[in-house]
Amino acid sequence: MTVIPRVVAVFAVLASALPLAVATNCGSGEFWYENKSCCVKQGTPQNTGTPPSGKACPSSGNWYWSSDKSCCLPSSEPPSGNPSPTCPSSHSWSDSDSVCNSNTPRGSTSSSDCSSDEFWYSAKSCCLPHGGVPNPPSPPKGSECPSSGWYWGNDQGCCVPHHPPTNNPAPQCPSGWEWISGIYKCQPSPSQPSQPPSTPSGVHHNYKKQHKARASALCPTGLDACPIVNASRLTSDYECLDTTQELESCGGCLSTGAGQDCTAIQGAWNVGCAQGSCAIYNCMTGYRLSADHKTCIAA
Repeated sequence: MTVIPRVVAVFAVLASALPLAVATNCGSGEFWYENKSCCVKQGTPQNTGTPPSGKACPSSGNWYWSSDKSCCLPSSEPPSGNPSPTCPSSHSWSDSDSVCNSNTPRGSTSSSDCSSDEFWYSAKSCCLPHGGVPNPPSPPKGSECPSSGWYWGNDQGCCVPHHPPTNNPAPQCPSGWEWISGIYKCQPSPSQPSQPPSTPSGVHHNYKKQHKARASALCPTGLDACPIVNASRLTSDYECLDTTQELESCGGCLSTGAGQDCTAIQGAWNVGCAQGSCAIYNCMTGYRLSADHKTCIAA
């Protein structure tokens, strides 16, 4: 009667050894990718796919979308311990799916997807509950929602309405705040800066000082007013960012060239922004971390 347990134990040992055995079967120029239990070729293929809507690959240039496997694959072996890579803003990494999933709800593509107690909000292409949610979260620092009929939607990353909005009038923000249509939230109203002295045409040596003075008046203390880029151009809209820890505008506004996008550092696997400076925590295999933790150096 003790034979069956022994057989089961043998199979358990064999099963636990299978991944290692399979991993050693990777060919020359390949490495074992634990997340998808497969062998992956070193380097980035010439023809890579595009992630479907709602998905993205990690921000560094060491990842690509594989249409064959329907996931993101690294171009070189992950570092020891297989730490999670850094995803683009508003995305979260999924180990099992090997992809950065959007934090915005998926599954709603048209008004026909909404239930009877929901309505279609075309501005964000999602279904929202009629009347809003019982206990909406507070907006993040530097943002507010209109005083009536709106609430903060964590999934959308902006203010959303209780009911289908009308075109007019514009949402009414609390006193001292104004509605920014491009980002669907209220931001602090800019104070009127004093008129700067006239400057001869073509002379811009004082532009940065004036721009900094205006920007400091747009946002609460500790936040920078960063212009929003639309179709490769700066717009009159802006967002208030804490550039001391903002991953994609670290140390200043990326849109004005003052800050750095930490997620774009070559060879970086996992990064952060600390006190306005990019910090690299892990590098891709084939790179080593510099002494100052600012760059990944090809080994």
